[in-house]
Amino acid sequence: MMGPCRRRGVSQVVSTVILTGILLTLIGVAIFYSSSLIDANRQQMEYESSKQMLIYTATALEQVAFGTGGSRYVRFSLSSTGIEFYNNSFGELDVYVNGSLYLRDRETASIVVVGGPLVTTVFRLLRPEVVINQTAELNKIIVGPGEPMVVVYENFSRRAIAVLKPTRVRVNYLGVFQLLENGTLKRYNYFAISYINVTIGPVGGAGSVPVILRNIGITTREYKINGTSISVTATLHGHTETQNFAGDPTADGSIVLVRVANVEITTRG
Repeated sequence: MMGPCRRRGVSQVVSTVILTGILLTLIGVAIFYSSSLIDANRQQMEYESSKQMLIYTATALEQVAFGTGGSRYVRFSLSSTGIEFYNNSFGELDVYVNGSLYLRDRETASIVVVGGPLVTTVFRLLRPEVVINQTAELNKIIVGPGEPMVVVYENFSRRAIAVLKPTRVRVNYLGVFQLLENGTLKRYNYFAISYINVTIGPVGGAGSVPVILRNIGITTREYKINGTSISVTATLHGHTETQNFAGDPTADGSIVLVRVANVEITTRG
């Protein structure tokens, strides 16, 4: 027969083994969750940094298009975050003036920053920053002076994404100018319609990726129309927007300037 002391010794050994196993399990679980938390924070920080760089890219794109010209580059440091480029993201953009087609872009481009698998977010308009009616602001196609032509927003689509969307048309009334026609001075209202035509060039790379924005030329077309006001209608992916712009009612007519800045985006110099 096994004595009481022998049974007590075996019981202590078994208890020690069980407690050791529980302790090792708890340590393993703690290490797993702490590692996951650290990785989630790292992915979130990298996504936030890339998101800010995308907002800066939108500003640089407008400057290159109608400001400083030439080229600019923005460097993205990517590890868990990815960056993707699309040539046909939002469908066909058409712009009509008084019912006549003045502008068409069949390949509206975009840049998309994709967060890591542990990053989460909700829909939010990042550029311009508005609190009320963010969806309406995002879908706006026709804008005036001082409003951004390139918007940036974030959303969740299987992963957290931040999207650069350059699909806005800016309409300005420039004033009244005199033109000499057949020896007679005539006064015309001048309107300008501006658009950034973004195309995606050669892309690739990993780690530290330079996104290069290059102005490859501005085209300007001039249209003379009767009347002292214009009606501009823009359509994009089933959404239609119309705005009316009035000039000096005493003018002899109107001139519409359609200016398209062609900007190529690439990751290779």
